[in-house]
Amino acid sequence: MDFFGLRPHHRHHQQGFIETYKAVPASFFGKEEVEKGNMIILPSSAARYILSQSSQNPMLFKITNQQLNISSNCGVLEFTAEEGYCLLPYWLMQHLGLSEGGDVLIESVTLPKGTFVKIQPHETAFIDLPNPKAVLENGLRNYLCLTKGDSIVIEFAKKRYGIDIIETRPANAIMTIQTDLQVDFAPPKDYKEEPVLKKEPSITFGKEEQKTRSGNKTITGYTLEGKKVEFTSGNKDDEEREYDPRQHRIPNGIKNAPVIVNPNYWDSMKGGRKLN
Repeated sequence: MDFFGLRPHHRHHQQGFIETYKAVPASFFGKEEVEKGNMIILPSSAARYILSQSSQNPMLFKITNQQLNISSNCGVLEFTAEEGYCLLPYWLMQHLGLSEGGDVLIESVTLPKGTFVKIQPHETAFIDLPNPKAVLENGLRNYLCLTKGDSIVIEFAKKRYGIDIIETRPANAIMTIQTDLQVDFAPPKDYKEEPVLKKEPSITFGKEEQKTRSGNKTITGYTLEGKKVEFTSGNKDDEEREYDPRQHRIPNGIKNAPVIVNPNYWDSMKGGRKLN
């Protein structure tokens, strides 16, 4: 079946499998499960050759867009594609800069078992999940290998999360199965630290530096721009003087007036009135 009217190229070398195929999104053929990892679908002819030449398990491949010189690594899900064509996850086609029907080079490869990977989620929403490490571990089961610089997709609760592969050890491409893989998280791409606001007084006053001979006070302060300013109190004659009662005597003082009480006053309080 020739989807684009282009004839595929076939090559095999003694040192390993190498073939050029036409890249097609797997979702075009209802292979939605391919979108959840980095496994591809090859023709049955590739299976016959690979099985006759190699006993490696799992089978891993380097996949390259030669026009842009961009590469990644992947596994194989099945061998059911039409001859001359390779079905890829759409995210992988985007990463490689491939359009539908573009040439892609597939080479068999052996990768070391991974010991460490550092990832960077695209969204803070991923690390806000109840258990992001468990979600990542479950999602990586669909990735037989990881390549530094890849931007993979992890699906959880019907939502897709972009994940960048920042670092891998012991090599730039590693196998992720049958190994204990340590995972480290970098801050998400959209993460922003909240700014800390510092409140500064408009003027900061220092202590009194000196007193002038006239009794005035000099106070030093600083403006927001850091400029030094000085304030001097007014003249002593203008200041409010302390009140001295000796300076405000009443002539002859205050007379003691006798207290006179009406002798019938208390008798008048007897009885009272009855309230209706």
